Amino acid sequence: MRKWHHEPLLHFLLAGALIFAAHAWIGRSRGEAAPSAIDVNEGTVERLREQWELQWKHPPGEQELRGLVQDHIREEVLYREGIAIGLDRDDTIIRRRLAQKMEFLTQDLATLGPPDEAALAKYYEENVARYMEPARLTFSQIYFSREKRGADAEVAARAALADLARRPEAAEEMGDPTLLPGELHGASTIEVDAQFGPDFAATLGKLPLGEWQGPVPSSYGCHLVRVTEHVKGREIGLAAAREAVLRDFHEARRQETNRDLLERLKKRYRITVDEEAIRKVSVNETAEVPR
Repeated sequence: MRKWHHEPLLHFLLAGALIFAAHAWIGRSRGEAAPSAIDVNEGTVERLREQWELQWKHPPGEQELRGLVQDHIREEVLYREGIAIGLDRDDTIIRRRLAQKMEFLTQDLATLGPPDEAALAKYYEENVARYMEPARLTFSQIYFSREKRGADAEVAARAALADLARRPEAAEEMGDPTLLPGELHGASTIEVDAQFGPDFAATLGKLPLGEWQGPVPSSYGCHLVRVTEHVKGREIGLAAAREAVLRDFHEARRQETNRDLLERLKKRYRITVDEEAIRKVSVNETAEVPR
């Protein structure tokens, strides 16, 4: 029979006891007071009830509520002990979550009360381009597939453009099959870009009216385009855009408040950065990139 003092379980229990004894002794040596109170008050119980009801869609019974209270006490005790021995210090998820909650603390302050009308009007004028009614286009297009023709797609488009100058009635016979619309009437620049890819509408907005032009590149290939109407975007005014302006104004103020708070908090710390380490690591990472 193995002797009792050789049992691994006993070693484990003894090690655990030593750790907790050392922690208690360190607390006394620092002159720590008795453990701080955990006050499960009416507000705490109400919050636990609301969380339960939000999850389960019905209020908890008495026994369920008592179970929630005991779970809260268990979590609070373990949380405080974990903080006391520094378990939070090297945990990336906890660090990011706490930083995020600190930022959220400023959100209500930043959006407290309605903004000053002069400040709102000033914000609108500085960002008026965001609240413009978009330009609208009416045009026809002939598509040449880059997937089907490769580099010859642009060559074919230029040849077709020259042919159109002689035979404008041949437009329907030209190009490759596509699910893209052959014509759009009064489409906003946002809608055009959504169908043909970014910057397509901006290019069309610069073309003369009534003439086949191109090739114009898109996300799918290239196109010959004839624009027959171009209605420019217009300012809609603060009254019409008020809801969107208010939302953006509050978000901008929240971000500014967070930046200001961070700068004030940083002044409470002595911050040093090892620039040499940054350069060294950057050089090493660059060297590891395959050529």
